[in-house]
This record gives sequence, C-alpha cells and structure tokens, in this order.
Amino acid sequence: MRKLCLMLSASLLAAMLSVNAQTAKSTSLIFRNAPVLFKEQGKRVQQIVAEIKADQPAELVFSIPGEKIQKDSVKKGDNLILLNVSAVSSPRKINISVKGDNSFAGKFPLTLTPVKRWEIDLVQHAHTDIGYTRPQSEILAEHMRYIDFALDYCDQTDALPDEARFRWTCESAWVTREYLRSRPSSQIERLKKRIAEGRIELTGMYCNMAEISDENVMTDFLQPLKEFNKLGIPVQTVMQDDVNGIAWCMPDYLKNTGVKYLDMGINKTRSILPFEIPTCFWWEAPSGARLLAFRADHYMTGNFFGMESKAIKVPKMLNHLAKLDENHYPFDRISIQFSGYFTDNSPPSTAACELVKNWNATHETPKLRLSVINEFFHYVENKYASTLPVYRNAWLDWWTDGYGSTSRETAEVRKTQNMMQVDEGLFAMVAIAGGEQSPALESNIDHISENAIFFDEHTCGADESISHPYAENSTRQWLQKGAYAWEALKKVTLLHEEALARFQQFLKKGDFPVIYVINSMGWNRSGDVNLFVDSEILPMAKKSKIIDLSTGQEVPAQMVYRRAEGAYWVLEVKDIPAMGYKALKIVPGDEVMKAEPVTNSEVLENNFYKIVIDKSTGAVSSLYDKELNQELADNQNPYHIGQLVKETSKERDTAPFIHTTVSNVKIGNNVNGQVWESIKISSDLQGFEKGGDDAPKGIDLEIRLYKNLKKIELKYTGRKLIVTDPEALYVAFPFSLPESKIVFETIGGILTQGQQLPGSSSDWNAAQNFVSVRGKKGQIVVVSNEVPLWQFSDFNMNKYERYPKPGKTWLYSYVMNNYWFTNFRAFQEGGFSWSYQITSSADTTNTFATKYAWNERNPFPTRTFPAGANDLKLPSMETLKILGSANGMLVNSRPSFKNPGSVLLHFRELEGKSAELTLESGVAGRSIKRMVEVNVIGKELGNPVERIILKPFEVKFVEVQF
Repeated sequence: MRKLCLMLSASLLAAMLSVNAQTAKSTSLIFRNAPVLFKEQGKRVQQIVAEIKADQPAELVFSIPGEKIQKDSVKKGDNLILLNVSAVSSPRKINISVKGDNSFAGKFPLTLTPVKRWEIDLVQHAHTDIGYTRPQSEILAEHMRYIDFALDYCDQTDALPDEARFRWTCESAWVTREYLRSRPSSQIERLKKRIAEGRIELTGMYCNMAEISDENVMTDFLQPLKEFNKLGIPVQTVMQDDVNGIAWCMPDYLKNTGVKYLDMGINKTRSILPFEIPTCFWWEAPSGARLLAFRADHYMTGNFFGMESKAIKVPKMLNHLAKLDENHYPFDRISIQFSGYFTDNSPPSTAACELVKNWNATHETPKLRLSVINEFFHYVENKYASTLPVYRNAWLDWWTDGYGSTSRETAEVRKTQNMMQVDEGLFAMVAIAGGEQSPALESNIDHISENAIFFDEHTCGADESISHPYAENSTRQWLQKGAYAWEALKKVTLLHEEALARFQQFLKKGDFPVIYVINSMGWNRSGDVNLFVDSEILPMAKKSKIIDLSTGQEVPAQMVYRRAEGAYWVLEVKDIPAMGYKALKIVPGDEVMKAEPVTNSEVLENNFYKIVIDKSTGAVSSLYDKELNQELADNQNPYHIGQLVKETSKERDTAPFIHTTVSNVKIGNNVNGQVWESIKISSDLQGFEKGGDDAPKGIDLEIRLYKNLKKIELKYTGRKLIVTDPEALYVAFPFSLPESKIVFETIGGILTQGQQLPGSSSDWNAAQNFVSVRGKKGQIVVVSNEVPLWQFSDFNMNKYERYPKPGKTWLYSYVMNNYWFTNFRAFQEGGFSWSYQITSSADTTNTFATKYAWNERNPFPTRTFPAGANDLKLPSMETLKILGSANGMLVNSRPSFKNPGSVLLHFRELEGKSAELTLESGVAGRSIKRMVEVNVIGKELGNPVERIILKPFEVKFVEVQF
C-alpha cells in the first residue's frame, strides 16, 4: 500500500477551497486504502479514505478513471471522506482528481491494493473511575448493577448471530468480588454460566492503580483472585485502563495463578504512548517472569467509532485500520474497547449488537465481533507467541505525578504501607512463637489494605476539580478520596498496638525498667529508634543511662521533644536480630539533666562527613565524604543540596517555567546531642506563609548529622497557602560521583535512569524506597518516607522523551504540584512535613541500597515496661533464623491464615545472582514442620521444600508451618 500526503502551496489552496491565498496556510490531503469490502449493485467494492485538513469549508469533487464521480462537502478542520472503487485482486495504480469550486484541478497518484481481511474484537466494559463522574460512595453500587444488566442483556441477545451477542468484560476485580459477596446464589450461578460460555469475563486486578503503592500492598491488590479461585471461576487477564503504567512486580506476582494476559487501555493524556501503534509483546519482570501484554488503543476507542450509538462512524473506523496497515501492524485482528455510553463508569448497552449484526450482513471485511478480552489474546498466543518481541523494562506511569497535588495524604499512605509491613511481621513473629491471634485479624488487615489501595487508585477526584476547585462536587469527592488515607492511618495505628500487645507475652519484665526494640524484618539491623517514654520510667530531669543487655554497652540517647507526661527520644541501637528483639535496660541517674550544648556555626562535622551550609540559601554548599575522600556536592548546579526550588508558569503545565528559591534566610543555633548534631534554618518562599524581616515563617529546615551512623537527615516543614495558579515545589540534590549514574527502586525492581519501557514515564519517576547515585567508587542513597516523586538530571516538565538519555547525576525531589487540568487537586494548604535520609558508601550493590532504604522506611517497634518481677532471661532473641545469601531478601512476612502457626514469607533476589536460604526456628520447642512454595494467593505449588532457592531477581512466596 502507498500513502500520498500532499502539502499544497497557498495558490493551490486558494483554488481548491475558494479562499484568499493569504488565509490558506495548512491544508493537506492524505489518501489511504481502506480495508473494507462489500457488494454494491452486485459488484464488489472497496474504498479509499481521504483524510483532509481544511482551512475553510468547501465543496469538493473526486473522480477516478472508470469509477463514479463523488461530491462531498468539507468543513473547516479535519475531515474523513470515503471514496468507492471497484475491488482489485492485484495492485493497480490510479490517479485521484480533486476539484474545488470550479477553479482547482489536481491529480494525486495512489496504488490500490487488494483488501486485507480484518476482524475487530469489540470489548465492552465500564471503566472504573472511582469518583471522577460521581462521588466515590455511589460507584460500587452502580457497577454491581451493571453486572446484573449484563446478565439480562446476555439473555436478550441469545438469538442473535454469535458475533453479535452481547458480551461483557468486568474491568475491576473489586466490583466482581463485591458482587459475588452480595448476590444470591441463583444470580451467582447465572454469572458463572455466562463466564463458562465466554459471554462474560472476570479480570484479576482490583482496580486501576497509580504508582505510589509498594510491593507488599500489591500482593493484597490481587487477593480477589483467591475468592474467584474458591468459586472455580477462571481468570486469565488483568486490565489496567486509563492509566499508562503498571507495577513491574505484576509478572512475578501473577505467575502460577492462571493469569497470562495484560491489557493496557492507555489514555494518552499528558503522556506519550509506548510504541507507535497498538502492540503485543512479552512483558518481563527482572526475574524473567512474563505476561503476554497488549498496549491497546484508548479504552473507549470503539466509542470514537460510534459503537454505542445508532450508526457506526465508518470513516473513522476504517481510517484507524488503514493507519495500522500503514504503520505495519502485524496482525489481521485487533481488540478495540468501548463502553455502553460515551462516559467513564458507563452502564452496559445492547446498541452494538444490532450494529454488528447489520454490518456483518453487508460487509465481507472487516468482520466485527463482540468479544470478551481474552479472545484476542488467545488468537495472538496461538499464532504469534514465538515471534513476539520481549521487553524486560519497568512500565512507568505518567500519571503518578498527580499525587504531588495530594502531598499530605500521599505521605500518610506511604507511612501506613510501611507500618503495615512492620505489623504483619510482628503478627508473623507471634504465630512463629505460638501466640494467640485475633479471629478478626485477617479482615482487619484487609480493611487497611483496601483503604490504602483506594487511595492509591488512579482517580483522585472530580472531572471539574481544577476548573471549579471550590465546587461542591469537587469538595465532596476530594474529602471522600482523602478519607481513605486517614482511615488506613487510623486503623493501622490500632493494628500496631494490637501487634505489640499480642507479642508482649514473649517480652519479660526485669527488676528494672526495660525497653524492647523489635525488628520484624528479615535481616539484622542497626539504626535509630524513635519512641515516647513516660517520665516515671525515664525521668526527664535526671540524667539516666540506657544499656544494651546483650553487650553491656551504653546506648546513645537524645531527647527530641518533651511533654508534661514524658518525652520523645531517639536511641541509636546496634544489631537487632532479624525477626527478633533486643532488651535495653534503663538505669536512672541522680545527676540533673543539663541542657544540650548550643553553638552557632554553618559547619557540621563528624568522622564521616563535613557539611558546609550556605548562608544565603540555607542549603548544603559542600558535602565531603571522608571515607570516600570525595566531595559529593556538584558546584556546577545553580542550586545547593537541600535547596528549595519553586516552579511556576502562566498556563497550567505549559512552558516557559519560572524557577525561584527561598528568601529571608535565617540560620539558627546548632544542637549537639548524643545521637546527632543539627542546625535549624528558616526561610520564606513564594506560595507559603510569609514572615517579617529576619523572622521567616514559610519553611523550616533541620539538617541532622548523625554521630555514630553514616547518615544525614533533612527535615522540612512548610506552611502552605492556598494557590490555584500553576505551581510546583522541588528540593534539589545535585550530587557528583566519578563515572556515576542514577539508579532507583520501582515497585518490585531496580532500574537505571532511562532503562524503562520506551515511551513510559521519563519526565518524572516514582521511587518505592530509594534513589541512588551510583559509580565505580561508591554510591549515594537518598530515601524519603513521604515523597515518592523525582525528576532526574534536570527540571523535566513537558520533555516527554521516548528514549530518555541519562544526564548529570542531579536529583530533584518533586514535592508538590497542581499541574493537572482535571481529576487531581487544584491547591494544597496548611502545614506539611517531609524528610530525606542520606548515606554514602563504597558498597555499590543493590543489596546495600535496598536494605538501607528499607531500614529507614520500616521503623523499629518498641515496648517499654516499668520494673517488675525479674523474669527477663533472654536479652535478645530471633523467632526465625534466615541463613544464607544476603542478596536473598525477605520482603514481607505475615500469618498465612490457612493453618494455625503458619506464616507466609515473601522473598526477592536483589543482585541478579542465585541465592540460597535456609530457615530455622529460633523458638524453643517450635520447629519448622513443613515448608512449601505457594503463589501470591497462597495456593501450594508442588511438594514441600527444605530450603529456598532463588534464581536471579526471582520472587517467591513460601508458606512455613510451625
């Protein structure tokens, strides 16, 4: 097939469109062979698509030798016109003559080609947009009603030809799970019957997700598969619609579940698309686990063709297929999604049934078929599986930047996810030790995960949230969305107390006050512990000592903040056993506590680092690593480490972008304690509360240099004013290491800047736990508990690079924005605190960076007891000993809930090398009875095992019974 695209001169345009030459600037004609064949007056006919961009309305006459002359009107703008020609069986060269208003005459060559025979699988679904078109509280009931309607529509269309019978694909596993829980058995049997017939399909993903979840929550995200499995309902496909990225752990998690296919109905808004055309490929996780993926067209492409209306928009449909042919689409079949009405959260409709029936009765090709989503995948797998390309790349999401407009709630959900990880580990330790669990524990964990998932779900609010930010609908929908974060936080706080209370029976009292520091992760850990202690147990007025009972050494302790009843302390602990604890003894003293010494200097220094503060910006102008013998700050960057940068633009999300920084900077006194030395800095910044001369109010920064740990912490508090004009906030980290690159952790994998799936998010990235600047000499690791978004090498707004090239090792933490034109928030307000934890090391492994970050993100639980009976016999303990390769990491542990005393362990290999792990019980009288590999929903895979073998980057779930 040959395409002709002719950009006409101004004089020809004037002749063609009967307009003045000076007004005709950009008219064009493109002719394409349309893949359509039908009979007209007994003759077989094919068509040509004329794609016309016109400056003015006009009347055109098209003529082709030997064919009927055709007249058509064109409107100003884009037009599609179909020209009928006799069907050809071999290529034939023709000239298309076009005349306009008696004065234009032109001939355009085209080679007619025999018609390619197509089949279009039309997949009807309702896009689950939780809160976009109506409040979140209404969405579930509506979508469950749609399944009832879908069953009725199946009944109504049973007598139609097979390809025209109503079919329905349930996009969201959340909806179908709730449907199965709420409907009577007779209705469920109706549904199962239609599923078995291939008239309705259930898919396996809870909802459409943004990229702010962690890999632990993503296991809960797939738990509806467990309920479908119990009912004998097969699930082969997962769908992610609207959103244009997906967590890289999905191929690993879906392995051995029966799910083989991933359909991505991407909305291109504020992004670019992977691949020029819809593409099938094998999508692999770092381990090599794979899904057959389809980068589909927009999830309502069929609505662009009128499939929900009274008539098909034939030129649009045929031009779409012709463009696919033009761009070498390799198949003769394609899956096109549509909704029953042209809206998100749409009910089903039978309109397409008659359209398909009537079309197929009059057309040889393309043939239309109402399908469920897996039919197209079966076709591709059966015919092309061995020839499809393979992409082992993270599929990063362009839309996660919207969560910079919800910074406070995003921070709380990130902390909730990590607290869940800690708590589940505590409950696993209770199970290993033979403790009692609440019968409600599984449902309580599910409730927290569900709320975290609903906040992480891709819809933040109403479609008018930016155009009418103070409208009642915008307000209601945001409050409901934000409530998911706060509900998760409230419940996880109670769960944390329950976890400690359940484990408390294994923590014995001494005849002295004791602090237990607990490590629920899978490796020995050192670090800082934050806790509140009542003043009766640890007096604030007297200088006490805290002793590590395992070593007899004093534990550095520093008071952070005092209240009437007690104080917040930070302790510096060492070698807390994996899945275990250490006991610390409080030794009250008689000496009066003296105030911590206060100095005034712009320099912080210890055995690891020397930090120099720039007086004009309050940021770090020099960061010298004494162990690496290396300056880590890049003075080529106009900003210093930790410097705040405000970004604005006149039009939302549109260049040029203007960058400004802080003013009215005031550097306060240094605090010098046992754990850290710190300096506090205040400043003003546009868009934040404004102070007076030498009395800034907008931003507070504390820079902490830890004394015995190689760690720097930057803690910010901002007091945000309401601003609806376009704005963003960054923190600059311009690092420098010889021969280095940027490496970061996404959900379930680690990748280097620029190595994501081409066309996936490159202007910004979401880090699960860390970003690293890594070179041959060492690496710098940066962690933020609150802020997931980063821009790398430069301020990248609107670059939209398909193949981003690694640049300088400059990191920009993307704290806030309000750049979206819909759905997300138009403003943020009030106080917001966020922080960064930084270290550097000659160790350049993934293992070092990952475990450092997970140490920082997952706090040590503590339990403090007053003096009592002296029953304390074990100053430290491991409930489960995990021995072997350090590169085999325990991601998470939790009770399995299948058998009393059994736990589910989730492992991931970090370095791309094999790993071997053995497990031993550390609890007397509680040996391991059985260990077996399971899939993500706990279904056993094969025979019991004696040890855990991990292939490079492999993910495994293992159930262990005690």
